[in-house]
Parts: sequence; C-alpha cells; structure tokens
Amino acid sequence: MDTQSYFPVPPGVGMEENFLSLDDILLSHERLPIRTECTFPRLGFLEKSSDTQDIPEVGKHITVKVLRMYLSCLKCKIHSLLGEFLHIKLFLLSSIQTFIARFRRTMDSSQNAYNEDTSAFVERLDCLEKALFRSGQSGLNGFQSWEKGQASQLTASSLVLNYRKRKITDVQP
Repeated sequence: MDTQSYFPVPPGVGMEENFLSLDDILLSHERLPIRTECTFPRLGFLEKSSDTQDIPEVGKHITVKVLRMYLSCLKCKIHSLLGEFLHIKLFLLSSIQTFIARFRRTMDSSQNAYNEDTSAFVERLDCLEKALFRSGQSGLNGFQSWEKGQASQLTASSLVLNYRKRKITDVQP
C-alpha cells in the first residue's frame, strides 16, 4: 500500500496552473465490453462497429468507457483498496478543481478582453481552451453589437406565429 497508482501533479506556474490539458481531464477513460438488455433507440451512432440507428437488445457486445482509475476497483475487493480508493478520490477532486479553475479563467479572459490583443494569452491555451475562448469572444462581440443597436431585428419564432388563440365558443359545447 505504500506505492501509489498515480503521481500527484504539482502546480505549474501558479496555483491555478496544471500541465494536464482539459482534453486529458475529460478523456481519461477506457472501454469495457457490456451486453444490453433492452433496445436503445437512436443511439446506434455511439457504437462504431454498427451501421444501425438503434443499439439492439442483448445480441452483441458494445463498449462503454470507464475511468482508468476505477478498473482495479472493479476486479477486487474494495476493502483491500480502501487507501487507494481515497487517493483516487483526491486525484479526481484535484482534476475537477483544475478543470473548474481553467474553465473560469478562460471564460473570464474571453469576456473581459473586448478590443484588446489576446494573442499572447491564446497561444498558451490548448485546442479545447482555444475553442472555448473563441466561443466566449463571439458571444461577447454579439452582445456588444446588440447593445449598440447593430444587431439584426428580433423576429418571432415560427411557433409563436402559428399559435392561434382559442375562442370561447370552441371550448364550450
């Protein structure tokens, strides 16, 4: 029990920094084969080996992703891994806190950098953070143009236009 299954990640530049990319945090999992007991409609795209629209009942194996850290817990008794299980929970907690801190920093920087040069900040981000930053910037630009009155006219949706009020004679016999 004196060896750990992972090594804690020390902070990088600041306390909020961490070398794990957001993709690594979100995608640290493996696949396990399972059997389905009922049909899952319109979820066939999740199974790469099939061309059907639905996942069929029991017929064949499909794969489901499970966090790597939990695979050893699935194969043995939890009492023998209680110390390791607690370390895994601490690792997950630090990963979640890192993700939240980096998400907040990226969104805050994208929302508070209107008409400023952000190239130095953006070049340090990974691909997911860059996409998140661009999304925040486009939302900010749209809001700023709406505030200045440069946005297009608001129009009612088709559901509202097609909605007809019921008359009292239609309701009563």
